[in-house]
Amino acid sequence: MSRLAKTAAFGGVGFLGGLLLERGLESVTGLDFVDGLFAVAGSVLGAMYVNRDMVEAASTNMRAMFGKDPIYITEGEWKQFKSKYPETAKWLEKALEV
Repeated sequence: MSRLAKTAAFGGVGFLGGLLLERGLESVTGLDFVDGLFAVAGSVLGAMYVNRDMVEAASTNMRAMFGKDPIYITEGEWKQFKSKYPETAKWLEKALEV
């Protein structure tokens, strides 16, 4: 199965799982969550799970380059990373594309 098909399949499963979780939590707790919040989060997590090798490689490169976790890099640092590691950045963008 191609990487694109796996990403789409796992993203779709994550979307449905997140949607079911959201509906279940809303009915059990009576709280009203933002519509689609868990569905989108499930899609991203599903896509990241399939492409974790690319995400891990990019994360390692970012830690080595900036000395901090990827979640804390700025837009300027991301552009600097993309210029130094264009292939890794391209694959990471594809991996996180939903």
